[in-house]
Amino acid sequence: MQLEAPLNERIMRYFDEAFPNSNTLFNQAFDATNPVPILLKLLNDHPTYFAIRDLLTSYTKALFKDRSRGQHLASCLAMVCNSPDATAFGTETLASLVDEELADRHFKVNYGPYEVKAYGPENTHLFESLLSGLSYKYGLTSSSTMYASIDAGLDARPGSDDAQVLVVGTCIQLLLHGSELVTEEAGTYRKTADKVASKLKDQKAMGTVTDPHAIELLEVCNSFQGWAIC
Repeated sequence: MQLEAPLNERIMRYFDEAFPNSNTLFNQAFDATNPVPILLKLLNDHPTYFAIRDLLTSYTKALFKDRSRGQHLASCLAMVCNSPDATAFGTETLASLVDEELADRHFKVNYGPYEVKAYGPENTHLFESLLSGLSYKYGLTSSSTMYASIDAGLDARPGSDDAQVLVVGTCIQLLLHGSELVTEEAGTYRKTADKVASKLKDQKAMGTVTDPHAIELLEVCNSFQGWAIC
């Protein structure tokens, strides 16, 4: 007969998840064609901070697994946050708590040995840029750290190890919802579309980006200033 795990292990398992099987249930919800009603039920049945933590962890995992579903998943998360059927979390709303939690995550997660620094589709910074751009686009959150990451690409130094990654990460965010930069929401990071375009042109002229696909993305971002009003 298999002995039950020691009490301390069972306590750790309990605190590791918001409720029994929460990670599995949230993962399954994001795999669904329409996650919204499933997510709402899970959150309404378990209105705790830990449930929000597990929700956003599963959201990130789902997006990492299939980046092509990014806009769909982000829009579903926004619908959940803004649903009139979403329960209150004490004096806080679901939307405000998701806003705060995501702001504390974007570009702040320590991936440790799992961080991918080499330029390519698995690059960690590019994935974070995708998450950030989706948060801008669907009104999930915005923060000084996110705006600073855009500046890092606009002001990248040619020849540095991460210059190309920074520029491409900035382009990803601009193409998803660059209009955020030209509004008062950006605070001290606010810029005109012309200023952004000028900095992107400088990066191209300096040869910061060398990968053919990255150059193409930079050119699209530079020529399609529709991002400034998207």
